[in-house]
Amino acid sequence: MDIEGEATYFESDEGGQNMNETLENVSCTCACCGSSRYCGVLTIEDIRNHSWMTADAAYECYVSYAKSVGFGVRKGDAARGKDGNYTRRRFFCNKAGYREEKYYNNSNRKREHKAETRTGCEAKLSIYLDESSSVWRVRKLVEEHNHELIPQCLVHLIPNHRRLTDANKAQTDTMIMHGLPTSQIMGYLVGQAGGYHRVGFSKKDLDNYIERSRRARIIGGDSNATIGYLSGKADLDPMAMARYSSTPEDRLGNLFWADGMSKADYQLFGDVLAFDTTYRKNKYKKPLVIFSGSNHHRQTCIFGFAVLEDESGPTYTWLLKNFLDVMLGKSPTVVVTDGDEGMKEGIANAFPNATHRLCGWHLQKNATSNIKDPTFCAEFKKCMYGKWHPDEFELRWAKMVDTFGLQNNEWVNIQYARKKNWASSYLMDKFCAEFRTTSRCEGINNYVKTFINSCHCLLDLVTNIEGRIWD
Repeated sequence: MDIEGEATYFESDEGGQNMNETLENVSCTCACCGSSRYCGVLTIEDIRNHSWMTADAAYECYVSYAKSVGFGVRKGDAARGKDGNYTRRRFFCNKAGYREEKYYNNSNRKREHKAETRTGCEAKLSIYLDESSSVWRVRKLVEEHNHELIPQCLVHLIPNHRRLTDANKAQTDTMIMHGLPTSQIMGYLVGQAGGYHRVGFSKKDLDNYIERSRRARIIGGDSNATIGYLSGKADLDPMAMARYSSTPEDRLGNLFWADGMSKADYQLFGDVLAFDTTYRKNKYKKPLVIFSGSNHHRQTCIFGFAVLEDESGPTYTWLLKNFLDVMLGKSPTVVVTDGDEGMKEGIANAFPNATHRLCGWHLQKNATSNIKDPTFCAEFKKCMYGKWHPDEFELRWAKMVDTFGLQNNEWVNIQYARKKNWASSYLMDKFCAEFRTTSRCEGINNYVKTFINSCHCLLDLVTNIEGRIWD
């Protein structure tokens, strides 16, 4: 075994306690109450007088000591025996050595150098394998540092002392599954631990863990992982169904899914269907469609979700025909939308006998932007919501158009041509469940914004919706 001639190593008694036994007998006074491997009760004598069964155990012991003192630890060089196993390991202060000259002399460097942190500190722990007893013993231990140590209030910021415990990871996974953003998760864990100096990691560490978990889940591709997840849900809920299409490039085009409860609700309350699209809820910028309605308590019911390739007529036709198929062929009597042309084409193809009602709020907004006359907008609103006989509506409309001189206005003429889709005078014989706008859809969209954002992949979007809306 190659050892340094000038080194002095410290051997423990053959009958001495190992490190784990020592820690069990130490009375802990720090916040961990003896439950953490980073317990701050270790001293230099604890390391000097004990042996370890593995080199990793020695490393963890030295890290625990370093945290209590105020410095970080780096793993250094090692030596192997003829059998290929380690026979010597060295662990240094994280300020040991100096930055190599090649990094300063690189003429192609575009960024400025980071601040120099190494000071050539000599503090270290050198251990060797005692082959006679198969334990690791201290070979050389240097305690002195040539730099100031980190105060205990800041020691938790040293990278070597930051990590998530298994309990932290389990809590994080659960909260991510229910759509909580990273900032809220971090705030909860900090509050639970009693402060940032006690939580044991930073928000960046939490972000890195969440990103690694996300990549591990979609290692076979985001689309495949999402379809696999929905297939797994169908095994637990036989009534749950998902439909998807592929693009010519063999990529995921459109995706629609609904669970058993949504299908049951639709059979009871699906006479009036409202849907709208919301944007930037996933990293692919695909529009998210939410189907909703109202139950007998005037509460909002969710009938299904979809992620679309685009908002063209054929895409909405595919979506609504699959929606009709999944919902056992039951067609709504009234469909409420914001008047998008693609939606209009899809509704005409999939629900030919349904009445397409246009959202009153969007019509009022368009009236304001196109006519820019508050008096006209007030009269237009009366024509929209007034429960008159159709003949009276025609008289009031003609009078309004004549008063404001809008006989040749293109927008006004277009709205008049589709009056049966928005005027209450022509919709009084239709059951609309008090739907006159898509405001319920907007409310759902605002709620979705609280746990879904543009950084989420498709699998995150689906699992968060499942966790926050349907579970």
